[in-house]
Amino acid sequence: MQTSKRYALIKAFSIGDYLGIILTALLAAILLFPKGKLEGYLPESVEINTDLALAYYRALLRTNPSVDIYSALVKSYIRVGRTRDAIEVVSEMERKHPNDPEILFLKYQLLKAEYFSAKDEEQKKSIKNEMEKLLSLYIKLKMDTASLEKAFKEAESMDIPEIAYRTSTVLAERTGNLFWVEKAFYYSIAFKNYAMASRFADVLVEKKGKAFVKDAINLALLSGNLQKAFNYAKTYYRELPPAERHSLIKRLIEVGLITENYLSFREYMKESFPLTPEEKLYLEKEVMKRALWAKDYETLKRLILENLYLSQSLEYRTFLLELALGTGDPYFARDIAKRLHFGDN
Repeated sequence: MQTSKRYALIKAFSIGDYLGIILTALLAAILLFPKGKLEGYLPESVEINTDLALAYYRALLRTNPSVDIYSALVKSYIRVGRTRDAIEVVSEMERKHPNDPEILFLKYQLLKAEYFSAKDEEQKKSIKNEMEKLLSLYIKLKMDTASLEKAFKEAESMDIPEIAYRTSTVLAERTGNLFWVEKAFYYSIAFKNYAMASRFADVLVEKKGKAFVKDAINLALLSGNLQKAFNYAKTYYRELPPAERHSLIKRLIEVGLITENYLSFREYMKESFPLTPEEKLYLEKEVMKRALWAKDYETLKRLILENLYLSQSLEYRTFLLELALGTGDPYFARDIAKRLHFGDN
């Protein structure tokens, strides 16, 4: 009996009655929700009935044909895969709101949906080029912080580094937020803008200290600013773990000996850093190699004698003997061989 009553109740309403109920609910929503609020909530909701949302937007457009509502309608079409309907709506928007940056962003989103549905790689490449053009034009027309953040997120997720670079540097300088400063630092390096990257590095070292100094030193060395690299290193050397300190010293020696006079650089390193025996051995060996390559044999002889007993390993003693032979002085080489074998006595 109960079932038949329910069935009778259902049969009592026609399809038109149901549509009337839905439209009534929509009108109530328009009255109850502040303007611009509900249309903002619906596209983000995963629970909302999409057909209901589409009906709501189409009804709302009759009285309020704003870009926000058009945008919400397009997003709903994209969400359910109705790309052709979304394209028609965007075309209508362009006629009614020419030169609106948000329409450019909607076109970008349409292309993005098309990109992920495309199978041919050449087609995907062509679509991505168009996406990049639209996103580039969007950030030229809309430079507020929220829009730049939105463009950066898209650029990074879609691997469009040039726009990620442009937006991150503007956001870093505008906000000073360390998230953006760090992003801008790495993108500036990628695009070889070392001067800009250096400015961001100063901020990051000041705020993060030893946690960031390694990257700052690498940048300074990469850009040829050896003095800045040494300033960073001297400030934070003692705060680094032993393994990182050793790696840093070796890197500084390698780069420094390429650009600086090897004898003055040798003294600078010994005065600037409390070198471990292993680090001092590495420095002296590299300096002696430079003296040999420069054919500065008298300096090389002096360095060999100064460092004769720096290490007792067979590898080091063989190294010194080879250097001594490299001077072209057989008497000196014989003397070194005797000293290495018998000692000074």
